Amino acid sequence: MTLLPNFYQQLKSFKLFDEFTDSQHYHPLPDEWFVVVADVENSTQAIKQGRYKEVNALGVMTIVALINTLKEFDIPYVFGGDGSTACIPKHHYEETCQALAACQVLAKEQFKLTLRIGLVSITEIRANQCDVWVAKYQPHPDFKQAMFKGAGLAFAEQCVKNSATDNPYLIKALASKNNSLFDGFECRWNEIPSPHQHNVSLLVQTLSTHEPEKEQIYKEVISHINSIYGNWQQYHPLQENLLSLTASVKLLSIESKIRNYLQSRWQMMKYLARLQVLRIVGMWVMARNVQTTQTNWGAYKQNLVLNSDFQKFDEILRMVISGTKEQYQQLRILLESYHQQGKIVFGLHISQHSLITCIVTDYNKNHTHFLDGSNGGYALAALEMKAQLKKINAP
Repeated sequence: MTLLPNFYQQLKSFKLFDEFTDSQHYHPLPDEWFVVVADVENSTQAIKQGRYKEVNALGVMTIVALINTLKEFDIPYVFGGDGSTACIPKHHYEETCQALAACQVLAKEQFKLTLRIGLVSITEIRANQCDVWVAKYQPHPDFKQAMFKGAGLAFAEQCVKNSATDNPYLIKALASKNNSLFDGFECRWNEIPSPHQHNVSLLVQTLSTHEPEKEQIYKEVISHINSIYGNWQQYHPLQENLLSLTASVKLLSIESKIRNYLQSRWQMMKYLARLQVLRIVGMWVMARNVQTTQTNWGAYKQNLVLNSDFQKFDEILRMVISGTKEQYQQLRILLESYHQQGKIVFGLHISQHSLITCIVTDYNKNHTHFLDGSNGGYALAALEMKAQLKKINAP
């Protein structure tokens, strides 16, 4: 296997999410690549303090920094709620570490939170009998998501989260002073009410180590979810008519602190004022379906819904789905049954809203929206799943 900087860009994509289990869509990460793991330490405590939006923002911020650092390459990544995972080619190792070090400095100085970040080589992952396989899910031409198979991401996370003081995987670079490192990061929407009675942040992981059996279990689970909730349009947690731009200084200050982390407090205040003006302009152009040479503002909310990562797979099925209390009870009974059979572990967390954190390269088509349930979402769902793993003494 040779070094392929544009490995992910060259992958053939698939269009239907239900095919996320199919091995034919996945290809091994090239030699000389690294897995990046970023995690907000003590995120559960921060979430209990009502800081879940800040926790989400830091997870997305690391992805933005990587995208801006490796501009000429497409890289596979996944947002996990209180962190993120990505893959980068070796020859961008140093500049990647510098960008991620800047993320750590920003998290500490602006939010008093600690980002634990490390890189693990695919060579070492494979030496430990694990691997990382990548697929590209592309439901329409203007949006794509990386999907991952294999135990390699979990192994890399275990390495990075090792509490040893001399952990060799943690980054030790000097922080980048690049003013444009976080260009494109946006955090401008109010929490979005569930279109139905509530949202469910869902995590499902198989316990089988046999690939055909794992594929079958995931296929069954997603088929049951579709039977309970309907198709993705019915359980999607976002609807255009429920989206609204925020006037909250508290929320907008998150974006200001990230976009202006090298600037003075005065510059941050000016940026906040500018965001308030942009909010009014944005409401006006979207309500009146204004179309410029660059952007069709009337279609922006529709594209936002279509460009959100409300369902994904990284060896764990992750979904934020909207439904009724009755559907939730059916879902829990279903997952409990699979768990009692020793097939899966899972986690669920109910919320009344979802929240989105965004990367915007251009407002017409090239924008991605990272979605989580409010009040903890994926991070709190993970507590239930971890408790199940601990009870059965699984890794």
